Amino acid sequence: MMTKSFFTLVLLIFLGADAYSQNKAHRFNLSNLDGEQYDLETLLSGGPVLIDFWATWCEPCKEYFPHLEKLHRKYSKDGLTIVGISEDGPRNRSKIRSFLRSMDISFIILLDETAEVMSDYGVYSLPSWFLVRSDGKILKSHRGYTTGDELLLENEIKSILGKVRE
Repeated sequence: MMTKSFFTLVLLIFLGADAYSQNKAHRFNLSNLDGEQYDLETLLSGGPVLIDFWATWCEPCKEYFPHLEKLHRKYSKDGLTIVGISEDGPRNRSKIRSFLRSMDISFIILLDETAEVMSDYGVYSLPSWFLVRSDGKILKSHRGYTTGDELLLENEIKSILGKVRE
């Protein structure tokens, strides 16, 4: 017969593992609009990754995207990869393409048409971003967008890249 202390120990192990996994980025394998597959582990092999969840119907996302593009152009040469994960459904593929063209977006865009990855990350509002170190640990996350949030993000990017001054 199992004792109460054994159940407590098992519970603590599970809770501890869950708490630990909350600090690690969830693995994913998603495709872009052309069907090319991307997985988080491969992306992280090149350095830190900024994962941004967004949708074409999200007004704050539309405001925020030009800032992400500027950060991509500024820091990709230093090893930062920006990945936009679209939460648009399958019927909105054509809207995604035109949205990206209108914004002149050049960073990686992946499709999460089932919202499984969004759920794995506990995202409940858009935009939401996660800055992930190359070891897979989530350094910082942020939900929503207010003017000035891009400055917070840039400071975090500089920190993770070890850039004190420009």
